[in-house]
Amino acid sequence: MRVFVTVDDLGMAAEVNRSVEMLLPMRVIDGLSIMATGPYLDGAIVLASSSDVAISVHLNCVKPPFLVEKDFPSSHLTWFRNGRKLADKVKNEWRSQIEKVLSTGLMVTRLDSHQHIHNAGGLRKVILDLADEYGIGTVRGAVLPEKWKSPSCFILDRLGRKLAKSAAGRGIITPDLMLGFSRSGNVSMEYLKSIDGSIEGDGVAELVMHPATEPVWTSTQTDELELMRSEWFAEWLKKH
Repeated sequence: MRVFVTVDDLGMAAEVNRSVEMLLPMRVIDGLSIMATGPYLDGAIVLASSSDVAISVHLNCVKPPFLVEKDFPSSHLTWFRNGRKLADKVKNEWRSQIEKVLSTGLMVTRLDSHQHIHNAGGLRKVILDLADEYGIGTVRGAVLPEKWKSPSCFILDRLGRKLAKSAAGRGIITPDLMLGFSRSGNVSMEYLKSIDGSIEGDGVAELVMHPATEPVWTSTQTDELELMRSEWFAEWLKKH
């Protein structure tokens, strides 16, 4: 499989933006996912505008502040149980986030969400409707090679497969696999070696990375940055 490397959370923190600034010249990033609600959005737009990588909107209904809505639940359990009840509010907020990124002149070709909330029931339709509305051809689906690793992996994989099926019915592309969920913010050489056997053959596997020059939400984000800067990582990508 071809590995498509996306850096999430661009615009969330200066440390994330700085890591992307370091990595872009190394040609190890295929996509940038921009958080329109992030306090460092302006710097993210500058970086994205100066690159030739694919641009995604990192749709956020978990981490405040938001653009038009005042509040959303912080509990994943609430989202996965009651996502349908909040779908209209989410659609309103996510539409505003997409339009904010589009207003900068960037070409958005992909959509995903902070903490993969868009895979939840009710929100799958929201993100696919918005992709249709704005002519965005790719939506990340959480189909996991490590689905047996934990209950959360198993549940998210089931939801991701439902999303992929619905997307295919609309002619929207989803990557065949999403890599990195079980080691979010802590992807290592050992992890990548362990999944090599799962990403053979045709298709696209999206590797979701969270590098930062200083820890933002987990101490191992700096380790991810060093991994991405290593010769080993560049060679590993060449094999895929």
